[in-house]
Amino acid sequence: MKKFLSAILIGLVAQSAAAQDSPIGNETPAAEQAPDSAAIAPAAAAADENKPFTPPPGFKTKKRGELVLYCIRDSTVGTRFKTEKCFNEDQVRDYLIAQQENKRDIDRVRSTCSSGAGEICSRE
Repeated sequence: MKKFLSAILIGLVAQSAAAQDSPIGNETPAAEQAPDSAAIAPAAAAADENKPFTPPPGFKTKKRGELVLYCIRDSTVGTRFKTEKCFNEDQVRDYLIAQQENKRDIDRVRSTCSSGAGEICSRE
């Protein structure tokens, strides 16, 4: 499962890198673009810090000393035994982002026309 998720993540990163405009031929220099993105990042980070983190459904909060972990029970592919996986706050956010990307990929694949449905797609 980890290999599958990492393969999808690598594919998405490669696809987004290929979709970006190359710096050659841009009319605006990079120095002009940097302040805009630098001004947005601290504002977004400040907004996130003000809100307390609430784990998504299915995650249980556990404290290990000063460390706060968010755990979920899940069965690994190939076994019926459930295992408990624990993540810190940043890892939970990354986990949720990866799930959303996987969902978007599945929806995109479902919505595209396959080679066997050429007649149906050509009518639209």
